[in-house]
Amino acid sequence: MGAEPASFAHRTTNVAAAPSGLSKDRPRLARSRQRTALNAFARTRIRYAPRMTDPAASASTAFDLYYLQNGKRFFWRNPNHGVTLIDAGHESAILWHNEGKAIRRLWTDIASINMTAGTTGKEIVNNCRINFRNGRFLVVTDGGASGEVDHDRTPIYRDFVRALHRRLALAPPGTIRFLAGVSQTRHTVMLVTGVIAGLLFIATPLVLTLFLRDWRALGPLAAGTMFVWPFFKVIGANRPRDYDPHHPPGELMD
Repeated sequence: MGAEPASFAHRTTNVAAAPSGLSKDRPRLARSRQRTALNAFARTRIRYAPRMTDPAASASTAFDLYYLQNGKRFFWRNPNHGVTLIDAGHESAILWHNEGKAIRRLWTDIASINMTAGTTGKEIVNNCRINFRNGRFLVVTDGGASGEVDHDRTPIYRDFVRALHRRLALAPPGTIRFLAGVSQTRHTVMLVTGVIAGLLFIATPLVLTLFLRDWRALGPLAAGTMFVWPFFKVIGANRPRDYDPHHPPGELMD
């Protein structure tokens, strides 16, 4: 048969030469060896167990949109742009940057969404204000760095609003409020201002043209109509109301 392996022969010799008194300790030695084997198996399982948080399980969608935060309204050129929606289960959040520092807020931190429209007298800029439970807020807009509307960003803004609402619509009813337009008081002020502007820039030139036959008033009438029309459109879009997150108001995304 040939010589046995050295290690096996060594163990055989040791057992044969062992005193008979050690036979009583064999059950204890067996149990000790069993515990050692179980501990080794446990260490192997821990070593190769998958992580509880798998990075591949999360996904993010970035939107190159400008934003304002916490009341900063006046600027020569807005340096803040780039908003990301992160899908990571209970850790799903919205991410943006403030002076180079990343800020992340969970969906559960959001108290309300307020969609509005504004104008500088030329074109309409859409805004989506995200109010957080700590009193701070983030306003994402389809405007460019100067604050004027950027038509290339309007489709991106529309995609962002719809993506955000699809996620927030999954929240338990009543936990997040969805508002369109401004407050009732502000809307009333806008209506009064719009009526006054209409009288000055539209009604007056129209009266001069129709009753006094002053055709020179046609120029101011056309200019006044072009100037006032965006304000009336904004007044209508900013009518205060609640809305269903499954159907965000389209007139505040155009």
